[in-house]
Amino acid sequence: FKQYDPSPRYNARDAAVVLGHMHQAKVILGTATPSMESYFNAKTGKYGLVELSERYKGLQLPQVLCSDVKRERKLKNMNSHFSNFLLEEMDGVLQKGEQIILFQNRRGYTPLWSCEICNWTPKCNYCDVSLTYHKLANQLKCHYCGFTTNPVGSCPSCGSSRLNMIGFGTEKIEDELSLIFKDKVIKRLDLDTTRSKNAYEEILTDFDNGLIDILIGTQMVTKGLDFNNVYLVGILDADMLLNRPDFRAYERSYQLMSQVSGRAGRLEKQGKVIIQTGDPDHWVIQLVSEHDYKGFYDNEIIERENFSYPPFYKLISLTLKHKNLNLVEVAAKELATSLRNVFKERVIGPEFPLIQKIKNQYLKEIKLKIERTAPEQKVKEKINEICDEFYKKVELKSVKIVIDVDPL
Repeated sequence: FKQYDPSPRYNARDAAVVLGHMHQAKVILGTATPSMESYFNAKTGKYGLVELSERYKGLQLPQVLCSDVKRERKLKNMNSHFSNFLLEEMDGVLQKGEQIILFQNRRGYTPLWSCEICNWTPKCNYCDVSLTYHKLANQLKCHYCGFTTNPVGSCPSCGSSRLNMIGFGTEKIEDELSLIFKDKVIKRLDLDTTRSKNAYEEILTDFDNGLIDILIGTQMVTKGLDFNNVYLVGILDADMLLNRPDFRAYERSYQLMSQVSGRAGRLEKQGKVIIQTGDPDHWVIQLVSEHDYKGFYDNEIIERENFSYPPFYKLISLTLKHKNLNLVEVAAKELATSLRNVFKERVIGPEFPLIQKIKNQYLKEIKLKIERTAPEQKVKEKINEICDEFYKKVELKSVKIVIDVDPL
């Protein structure tokens, strides 16, 4: 768990380690997919390392197979967003009375509407993001501020009625699978279906009791769940995970795919995992298929060192917020200049983040890459001094600075 808003911003793992140190208590970090920082600490002797090389009771790890959706589309072997290979495997599992988990890390029905003529897309009034269509509510929703509006019948820009739905979320998967497997019980586990009290527990209890045949979910289905009758896991869009513009994209992709794979085959029979991807030869997907975390770590740690990222450097993010775009840009340049006078080439930015406006506030980011060997207290004091000087300037007082150490 990483706390973002409101402050204090902290990583629960790191808070546990600090709390353990304060009370001279032992802390156990248990996972099949440790973060790069934790495994680096274990490899370099800062943490003790205990490895479990096999599953409980010697159970087999699931067999991981890839479905090349690029090739399947060329051969016209796709049924909507599902390859024939995946559907055949699902049919075989269901006929045996076994259960299936499908993972798609995007909720809603379709993430993007687009006009075929002029490429207009509906945008949030308060955030710089496109709206996601939710079929059950028949609304377009912003997943950042909660803004909702009714769907449009024609393009407000050019008047065309040729509006395309692009992409797919958990709601669309549920809708389409209900047409393919008409006699099966299909449920979703995502933020939309678990808003009411006890909804999360009820869905999982029903699935555990065999009342649900196919469970579709976001990250909620990847961790900590243990179901004896799940023998097939489908990862529907691995490329979306891998292609995020974030230095941790490969780490998160490996973790999520490996974690959801672990839900398959928890009893004597070996489970099966099918990854739908346009790039089955991608090195991360290959290592997920081989259950090779060490191989992933050895590859990724070289990149982290070459480009000065954690665990070799500490990242500190300073995000400036204001409803006036010009003021944010002026303030960001001013703050970046002051930081560079002290931290030199360790300062990156200012630049717009991937989403430039949230809740009517424009954002600009400055990042610091600080060596792990640098004295933390001195770095903290210097940043606080610079921010204090910044706020002494009357014209910049209304700009908010959000500081996040080790942002995720």
